[in-house]
Amino acid sequence: MLRGTWEWKEAFTTWYDHSPNVEVATSGFNRWCKQGDQIEHEAVNHALKTMRNWKDEIINYHHCRWTNATVEGRHNRIKASQRRHYFIRNPDRYKAGILVECNRLRLSS
Repeated sequence: MLRGTWEWKEAFTTWYDHSPNVEVATSGFNRWCKQGDQIEHEAVNHALKTMRNWKDEIINYHHCRWTNATVEGRHNRIKASQRRHYFIRNPDRYKAGILVECNRLRLSS
């Protein structure tokens, strides 16, 4: 059962990366969900429920292949900076630290 679950998970990654358009993505997503139903495991069923609830948003990626990964990455950097520098009293220094943290790659080149 573990191997089948792993293969099912890998099939999602393959589907996500290689669906050329929305129609193919929709049919592939439905096929992937049916494969998950056959596994009959509580964790898989829970994951399928979430995936089906977010089906439209997941498939929308195949319209133009844009994600908000850059924004999420910067948000994570800001949160990590806030945890490291919790007691900074100078708001200007705090803001400058966030700007440096979020634009580190641009500053190094």
